[in-house]
Amino acid sequence: MKGDKMELIQRGYSCAYEMNVFLNIFFGKDEKGTVITDFIHENDVVRVHTEIIFENKKFEGNYSFNFKNSESDEKKKKKIYGCCCMKSFCNAAKKIRNIPLPWGVMSGIRPAKNVRQLHDEGYDYEEVKKIIRDIYGVSEEKCELAVNVAKNEEEILKRAFENSVSIYIGIPFCPSRCLYCSFVSTDIKHSGIYMDEFCRLLCREIEKTGEILKELGFSVQNIYIGGGTPTTLSEENLGRIFESINKNIDLSRLDEFTLEAGRPDTITEEKLMTAKYGGVNRISINPQTMNDETLVKIGRKHTVEEFLKAFAAARKLGFENINTDLIAGLPDENFNMFKKSIDEILKLNPEEVTVHSMCVKRAAALKLSEYGLTGYEEMNKMLGYAQKKMMEAGKEPYYMYRQKNISGNLENVGYADKSHMSSYNINIMEEIQTIIALGGGGASKVVMGDRIERVVNFKEPYEYIRRFDEILEKKEEIAEFYRKSGKGEEV
Repeated sequence: MKGDKMELIQRGYSCAYEMNVFLNIFFGKDEKGTVITDFIHENDVVRVHTEIIFENKKFEGNYSFNFKNSESDEKKKKKIYGCCCMKSFCNAAKKIRNIPLPWGVMSGIRPAKNVRQLHDEGYDYEEVKKIIRDIYGVSEEKCELAVNVAKNEEEILKRAFENSVSIYIGIPFCPSRCLYCSFVSTDIKHSGIYMDEFCRLLCREIEKTGEILKELGFSVQNIYIGGGTPTTLSEENLGRIFESINKNIDLSRLDEFTLEAGRPDTITEEKLMTAKYGGVNRISINPQTMNDETLVKIGRKHTVEEFLKAFAAARKLGFENINTDLIAGLPDENFNMFKKSIDEILKLNPEEVTVHSMCVKRAAALKLSEYGLTGYEEMNKMLGYAQKKMMEAGKEPYYMYRQKNISGNLENVGYADKSHMSSYNINIMEEIQTIIALGGGGASKVVMGDRIERVVNFKEPYEYIRRFDEILEKKEEIAEFYRKSGKGEEV
């Protein structure tokens, strides 16, 4: 097949999606060439030979693996086959560019899920480390990280209870658009006129959702208000939303109520008091970096000093579970600048620190920017330092995912004190619980055993308002999934 860059030809076994992850790592978007993999599995040995034709030269790589065909199910067989193809390709590609691959050829977005699956099959964690090191080529540091995340995930997943759901409320407004952002949000210079009407209709959607939850006998474990930047809304509109939640949703079994305050320049003491009074018990205040020069480059409208004031105000008002986000690999940031951000954040001792790797998506303005991105080795050094300092501070990794186009094929990790690990983050990633999405841009995931149905809300505030009748119909659609499955008759 022909991708954006290189032509890929696979003979004997095809794993084009996974292969393209690594094509994107080794080759630029304008580079052309051909990759050919030849796969054979015979006499209990998998052999893959790769040829890369690039810049009128041929580069070859081989990989073999002892594997008894009769001893595995089809799913495991495909994993082994894919790994062998990618290892053979990387052995050839490294003759062109010696790019470090700390995650080896593990290409999925949830590395810890692989660990938990192996553990569920009966392997102890030391055996799991050996498997992912030997088969996938994962480094010792990343093996340790994946196993620690998996252990914490196992504990958090136990917190979900029968007939529990979580609620996501999307507020698709931001004061401005960050250079790297591709999230569903609109600059209030263009969409601010819709904020009042959006909030009025959102309260109606909350009311409708409460009716459905009551009918089906569901209890809410977590509520997450994200965006966008929810604190872009006025204190009055935030108050209306919290009032509607408390009036219409049974919160008697609520574990976690998160408000993504995000941008320090949108935070006031009055908004924090409104959130506290409304029941919020977890809040995110995100500096992204503790370097003012970088904040200017990426389009953030706050300073480090404003972040510190917002954080102090939240502490003063009694918020005892604060998350802060940092991004490794921001434009023109080197290791020492990132180190400063980690060290300064840990002085504040937030209950959770989420460390993201820079990720450039198609919709982000950074695609068109002149700024350079951090190299693989520097990125991995940054994340290694973050991992070391978080563990020293008593914050354990519990939440990890990877994204397409992430710098260095690395990872995003949530570190938290043992008693403050977010169950919402785990439930939505592992898809073990129904997440009902309200507001702008959210996607409900209706989990019924192995079956997952998705129901997507409109992204833009104008569309949400104009087609609000359809929003209510989407809530009925969610209820109907359960009615047809017999859920509505059981309660």
